[in-house]
Amino acid sequence: MPRVAILMADSGGGHRSAAVSLAEALEGRARGVFVNLLDEHAPFPLNHLSALYGPLVNRAPWLYHAIYQASASRRRLALLEDAAYPWVQGRITAALVAEQPDLVINVHPMQNALPLRSLRGAGNRAPFVTVVTDPVSPSMAWFYPAVDLCVVATDAARRVALTAGMDPSRVVVIGLPVRRAFAAARGRLKPAGRASLGLPPERPLVLLTGGGAGIGRLPVLARAIARRLAQAHIPTQMAIIAGHNQPLQQHLQAEPWPLPVTVLGFVDAMADWLAAADLLITKAGPGTLAEAACVGVPVLVTGFIPGQEAGNVTWVESSGMGIFADQPDRAAALVAEWFAPGDPTLARMAAHAAAAAQPDAAERIVCAALALLPDRSDTVTCTAHPAPTCQDQVLTS
Repeated sequence: MPRVAILMADSGGGHRSAAVSLAEALEGRARGVFVNLLDEHAPFPLNHLSALYGPLVNRAPWLYHAIYQASASRRRLALLEDAAYPWVQGRITAALVAEQPDLVINVHPMQNALPLRSLRGAGNRAPFVTVVTDPVSPSMAWFYPAVDLCVVATDAARRVALTAGMDPSRVVVIGLPVRRAFAAARGRLKPAGRASLGLPPERPLVLLTGGGAGIGRLPVLARAIARRLAQAHIPTQMAIIAGHNQPLQQHLQAEPWPLPVTVLGFVDAMADWLAAADLLITKAGPGTLAEAACVGVPVLVTGFIPGQEAGNVTWVESSGMGIFADQPDRAAALVAEWFAPGDPTLARMAAHAAAAAQPDAAERIVCAALALLPDRSDTVTCTAHPAPTCQDQVLTS
C-alpha cells in the first residue's frame, strides 16, 4: 500500500478533524500517518503558534484579523516563504523524509509552500495535495501554485485560488471532509440519542460549543439562554462543550443553572452529541458547521473569526440551516421562540441542514488524491461527481 503523510496542526479542532476524516477514507487503500510539522518540528516561535490561536482569537480578534489581512497578497506571502525557508528547511525536510511518503495531503494553510519545497529539495516527487478547510473566504496562505491538486469546498473558494495564481486544472470543488461517524448519525431519533448519553430523553437539547479551542462568549450566551428558557417554562436542557479551555469548563461547572446543564471539555464523540441535539449554538467554524449539516442539526451562529469565517455566516443563512445573532439577548429570544410548542422553525432548518450536507466529501477527496499516484487504477474505485452539489450552490448564492 502507498504511504500517505497527512499534514495537520492543532490550531483549533477543525484541522485535526479534517485529518482524521481523510485517514478514515484511506483505510484499506493506503497507510495514512499524521505529521504535525508546525507544532512538533518547526523552530521557535513557530512551534507555539497553535497554542496562541485560542487566546489570540478570544482576546485580540482585531490582531488576528490584521494578520489575516496581511496574508491577502500572494506576492507578500512568497517573500515571507523565501525568508523562512532557509530557517525551517532542515527540520521540515528531516521530518518528511523520515516518513518516506508516496503522497502528501495537507489540511493546514501554514504547511503548503515550505513542506513542498523541502520535499522537492530532498528529491522526493510525491504528489502534494492541499485540502482547504475554510470553505468560503480562505486566506491566500492556502494556495501555493506548485501543489499537484488543491481541493476546495465551494466555487467561491475556487475563485480565491485562481486569484492566487493557481492552475485552474489543479483546483477542484468537492467539499469539506467530515468523519464517518457524522454520516452514521444521520436520522437517529433524538430521545434515543439523549438517553445513550445519560441525559433525560424527554427534554429537547440545546448544544453550545466554541470549537476545539473553546472560543467565544459561552458563559454570557449560556446564562442568557438558560434564563430565558426557564422564564418561559420551556422544559429543555443544555449541554456546553468548552473544548480544550479548562478554565472555561471549570467556570461553567461552578455556575448555578436554572435548568439541567451538562458541561463538557473536549469531546471526541461529537457526532453523538449532535445526534442528540435539537439546536447547535456555535461560532462559524467550518468543520463544526459541516458536521452539523451532515447530522441535520439547525444552527444558531453567534460569532465568527474575522476574515476566514466571515463567509461561513453567509452560507448558514443562505442555505436556510440557521441564523446569525451575535447579541446574547437576541440569541436567547430566538431560542425561546423556536422551542415554544408548535413552532416549525427548528424542523424547517433541520431539513435545510440535511440538504446542505456532503457526507461523502472525504471519500471523494481521497479518490482524487490517490488518482495522482501512478498505476492506481486497479485499486482505486471512485464515484464521479462532476457537478457542484447543493452545498456549493448555496455557499456562492
